[in-house]
Amino acid sequence: MTDRKGNRILQIHPSPDASSQADSAYEAFPEKIPMAEQIRKYRKAAKLSQQHLAEQMHVTRNSVINWEAGKYRPDADLFPKLCQILGITLNDLFGLQPGTTDPVSAHEQELIRQYRRISPVGQRIVDRMIGSILEEEIREKNRQIDDAALGVAVIATKAAAGDGSWYSDIPVEDYRFVFANGRNEKADAIIQVRGDSMLPVYREDEWVYVQYTDAADVGEDVICSSRAGMHIKRMGAEGPYSVNRNAPFTLTAEDDHVRIVGRVLGIVDPTTDLPDAADADILAELRRDEISAFRKAHGLD
Repeated sequence: MTDRKGNRILQIHPSPDASSQADSAYEAFPEKIPMAEQIRKYRKAAKLSQQHLAEQMHVTRNSVINWEAGKYRPDADLFPKLCQILGITLNDLFGLQPGTTDPVSAHEQELIRQYRRISPVGQRIVDRMIGSILEEEIREKNRQIDDAALGVAVIATKAAAGDGSWYSDIPVEDYRFVFANGRNEKADAIIQVRGDSMLPVYREDEWVYVQYTDAADVGEDVICSSRAGMHIKRMGAEGPYSVNRNAPFTLTAEDDHVRIVGRVLGIVDPTTDLPDAADADILAELRRDEISAFRKAHGLD
């Protein structure tokens, strides 16, 4: 499946095999605060940026991003150095209270013992192999995120399900990424709902997908504008109207008129459609030129 720009669209699903392997590798760990939260918390407490921590750890910034997103854990051999840089103990890193069991699993301890038995040359080979594998996994994960992401404009003025905000030719305030799905491949923008005149279909502060068009069929939900501002309404035979009969749609002046801006393609699901902070950082790096061109074209810089 491809988006309107010809980019291949993928939905990211964790591998069942990878998940079971990860569970097996860490099944010996006691209940603890996720390491991702601990790294993020202590990095900020140490007043280190992700880039600075990466440089001191001799890893990429994406590695630190993925650690803090919980996608990967640092290699066990990096724990002492990470703790030293952050000024914390291993118990702090694993969110464990003093006196709790060893946070390093028996399997990891055996790997460390075997690592210490090989020669320095062999250790360097293992280090390079692990580094290469991790880098390849990060590249593949980033590729999947990049393939799955669809860039859309963020319309600045909320679509009023009730009173409008002042409208000026589809004002855009930002560029945002969403993960493509069956509802949004044709979306040009997203806009936030305000008011209750479209209840129970759309609720206040929800975001909806918009496909730009100046015409719509009866029964379609649309974003339209009037002198009062932008609105989200449903098209009827005689024009846009409110679904909530207790909040009818009326024009503010006799010489006012309604202009169709776009059709609504569906509601943005924040749990599945929006990248988390770590993925957003990755996309900001991968799509830097695309974002820059968009912001320049809309005078946002």
